[in-house]
Amino acid sequence: MTVSIVLTAAAVLGALSFFEPCTIATHTLFSARSHARRESECCRELLALWGARSLLSVGLLFVPVALAAPFRFGAHFPSIALALIASVYLVSRLVYIPVPHLEFWKLLPGGAVYPQAVKLGLTLPACTLPLFLIVAALTAALGSWFTALGAGLLFAALFTAPTAVTALLGVSESSRRFLNGAALATPYLTAALLYGAAIFLLV
Repeated sequence: MTVSIVLTAAAVLGALSFFEPCTIATHTLFSARSHARRESECCRELLALWGARSLLSVGLLFVPVALAAPFRFGAHFPSIALALIASVYLVSRLVYIPVPHLEFWKLLPGGAVYPQAVKLGLTLPACTLPLFLIVAALTAALGSWFTALGAGLLFAALFTAPTAVTALLGVSESSRRFLNGAALATPYLTAALLYGAAIFLLV
């Protein structure tokens, strides 16, 4: 396990998180509302979203580093875990899996009055949880504070980047069609990537 692998995984999985079905609709609606505001207000909302998500991602990745020494996986455990997670994404296309969003803003004093951008940034949607857990497991394997910081920032940045683009440019009809198609296809792409990674690790 190397730092570059962890950081690459954090970036790729962060980007995929935006396009998962349970996140893309909420973030597209947020983008459309932000685009309708004045440019300065739109930018402040995007910064609040990115800042809150960065703090949450980095904070959560610091937890395994603080609690334990670098974790050593068994020879076949990573492949088995990735294959199981990939299977969950496929099954979720056929059967509803009742996994709640983790709304961390509810744990904070006065969280209910926080701006929507902050609430969105302090939430891990259900369909992104497996992806974030993969990043957390990779970070735990290294046990590096620096890697946890970099991985958290990359995950948050790539998760937020599509929202920023659509908020600044607007959501046209062609963009809506693309996003709708992406929401349908991304779980299959995610599963294929995870199965591929599992096979690669075995080989």
